[in-house]
Amino acid sequence: MDVEMSELPEIELLPASIERVWNERNDDRRLEAIKALYAPDCVVYEPGRPISGHEAMSKVVAGLLGDMPSGFRFETVGPIVGHHGVSTTRWQGGTPGNVTLTGADVIRVKDGLIVEHYFFFDPKP
Repeated sequence: MDVEMSELPEIELLPASIERVWNERNDDRRLEAIKALYAPDCVVYEPGRPISGHEAMSKVVAGLLGDMPSGFRFETVGPIVGHHGVSTTRWQGGTPGNVTLTGADVIRVKDGLIVEHYFFFDPKP
């Protein structure tokens, strides 16, 4: 695909961020993807804290993935829907055949970049 990431439609930014940012264990590739997908002043909202900026986001992802077992990945499950600059989808995370986390993401897009990313984690049974 020869399209710059910032030219992607809003519903394609969310799965691109999950694949290229939240599953990327290489710091350099992850930071490059963050810069391509997220506005410089983006804010990521986890239930316990907001995270602002590219470097901070990359450190959070590195820490998260560092705590997960080898082979751990996030993937979208279900449709990705969006309109008026907002998109949402459900996701799951785990190793092959073993889902350990589930939830939903919502992003807000402005000028082709993610400016807000909200994470919602399903309660554990």
